[in-house]
Amino acid sequence: MTTSPSQLPETQVSRTPIHKGRVVEMVADTVITAHGNKAHRDVILHPGGVCVMPILENGDILLIRQFRYPTGEFLLEFPAGKLDVEGEVPRGAIERELWEETGYESSDWIELDYIYTAPGFCDERIYCYIAKGCTLAEKKPGQVDDEDIALMIVSPAELRELVKTHQIKDAKTLALIAVANATLSQ
Repeated sequence: MTTSPSQLPETQVSRTPIHKGRVVEMVADTVITAHGNKAHRDVILHPGGVCVMPILENGDILLIRQFRYPTGEFLLEFPAGKLDVEGEVPRGAIERELWEETGYESSDWIELDYIYTAPGFCDERIYCYIAKGCTLAEKKPGQVDDEDIALMIVSPAELRELVKTHQIKDAKTLALIAVANATLSQ
């Protein structure tokens, strides 16, 4: 259900920039609520991103293991990335990210909906995909300087076990597993 701007329960009356970084921007907004009260909202502005569940030709699923500095942990995730190429649409971005992070490609894509990662304070929207029949690309990507990624191939049963035993802690990956299960079981 879409709400028109005139029906929104909060109306922005001012915005103060706090910080603009390489990935995100933080602003402090003042809003008027539906009840006419003034309130303050700290908001992280993010360009958005993409995430994909890569399914290989034999039905196995590809994960990546990547160190995430903010958490201080290595996380198991699906390939994903930021919408950071000017004019690039989500579908193009996820095809590029799949290839850059894994060396795999697909010609059989299912576009799912998008998710919000932390809607209480951030506008980041991640577009989710399933890539079926993934194969190694003939052309190999170069190593990205600031990412140390290891590939992990698991069966669907092993993926369920990783979720069940809390070895996957990345929210976008967990959300995509849930949406993909519902989509693929139809």
